Amino acid sequence: MRKKQVIPPDDYPQMVSKSDAAKMARTLRSPEAAARGAHAIRSHGPKLRLAVHDYVRELENAAGDLRLVFEKAHELRGFAETAGLRATGRIAGGLCRYFDEMENLRAQPDKAVIALHVSALARAARAKDEAGRMSDAVVKELAALVAHKLAEIKAAP
Repeated sequence: MRKKQVIPPDDYPQMVSKSDAAKMARTLRSPEAAARGAHAIRSHGPKLRLAVHDYVRELENAAGDLRLVFEKAHELRGFAETAGLRATGRIAGGLCRYFDEMENLRAQPDKAVIALHVSALARAARAKDEAGRMSDAVVKELAALVAHKLAEIKAAP
């Protein structure tokens, strides 16, 4: 896993003036921009889902390499929902939070917890009807498992 680094916002060069930034923000929040974005995602959905499937394959092949599993889960967390795979993105987000918490606790992640997340990610990404087959129940159960594991670690002497 990567070491976290915080860079103050003022250290970045400004790409636009404050007034141009405000104008851009208004434009991006407009109903027209939202409609164009939704259309673009719908029209490219199949390609986006194929890319998600590639990430899932890489994630499955990364078994045992925790750094690579974290990296692939992180990519999926940010990309799957955009591709229309909501449960896949939420499960990936849960796995990333698990890795972050384990790192904060300086504990070794449980390989069974990781394997369950990876399996659920793969099933969610490949489901023909994700909404019907991968409901919020799976996401909630995985979150409960992670909470239980973290509580065990925190309670240990």
